[in-house]
Amino acid sequence: MAVPGTGSTNQAMSISAFKKLAGKANTSALREFYEETIPSNVQITTKVIFGEDIPQTVSTSTLYAQYSSSAGLSPVAEFVEFHVQSISGTTYDANTGSFGNVGFGAGDESQSSGPHGFELLLTSSYQTLSSNAAKGTGFYVNNQVVHASNGGLQLISPSFGPQSGNNYALELYTDHPDQGGSRIFPTDPVDWIVDYFNGIVFIQDFKSDKVPTYARGFIYLGKFANTKITEAASAGSVTLANGADNRIVTTTSTSGLNGESNLTFDGTKLSVQGGLIHKRRAVTSNTTAANDDYYLGVSASSTVTINLPNASTLTAGQTFVIKDEAGSLSDSVVINLTPAGGQTIDGQSTLSLNSPFAAVNVYTDGATKYFIY
Repeated sequence: MAVPGTGSTNQAMSISAFKKLAGKANTSALREFYEETIPSNVQITTKVIFGEDIPQTVSTSTLYAQYSSSAGLSPVAEFVEFHVQSISGTTYDANTGSFGNVGFGAGDESQSSGPHGFELLLTSSYQTLSSNAAKGTGFYVNNQVVHASNGGLQLISPSFGPQSGNNYALELYTDHPDQGGSRIFPTDPVDWIVDYFNGIVFIQDFKSDKVPTYARGFIYLGKFANTKITEAASAGSVTLANGADNRIVTTTSTSGLNGESNLTFDGTKLSVQGGLIHKRRAVTSNTTAANDDYYLGVSASSTVTINLPNASTLTAGQTFVIKDEAGSLSDSVVINLTPAGGQTIDGQSTLSLNSPFAAVNVYTDGATKYFIY
């Protein structure tokens, strides 16, 4: 603890840190965190924010098993093993001195001097045992220290799991269970805590029979937020909503917004101040008009029949334009338009075109009829 007047006290620093993690600003050391009204948060880059849903059901029965949030999706969680090694410069006796019932080193158990800070790293056999598609690349490599990835390799915290049946908590051991290692439980008096972002384990009270050297937990395999955002932005333009002056707003490939001045919609009328392009399909033989057809351009030396879709499969007002583009129609070479059985075109069961370069426009009521206009 700093001497008064020489620097920040442990108490002031602890209060500020705790309130920050609780999402509050520290405006007074005399206020409890729930009495603070100004919010705060921990800033973080999208490069290390999980971009995919975390599976809610995972098992710790099989090492290197992988899990996805839904059937058919790529795995985003993998149950792996870690080596645990002490961090240089973290050895001390946490119960030395007295600060009430707590030692100056924050310990509350009788103990000797020992390391209190530990780091997790992937084992030297990770690439051999894992089926991770990205193993051997990036931070998914043998002996990777978790905190050295600066968020590129993260453990999945229990905060991402369900309230019951949550298996995301790190398992800590004195050694590999197959080599006589015993589990160090969260209820053990060493009072340990893990930072799932950087893979650091802090032990409040050192006990020589509870020194961790091995651990098991889940790492994140999915895409981070920056990748998901980039993929969404590069997907192309998407109509969002009306903007200023009723301009239809669209996104650009760089996530910008365009207010299309030549394309407006006031909720009643669509205005297109520019060229308009409709789909055209060339027809040379008998065919059935598709639901997404507009112009059907016919070039034929013999009679062609175009079957119209069942009107009930279309939207009322949908239009088709049929045109003899070759100028080949005559009394013996015709275009027959035939609606679905029992349906009509202006009350007729068939419409025929037999004049060179003839054309017809028809629209539907979306139920049983077509009409010429």
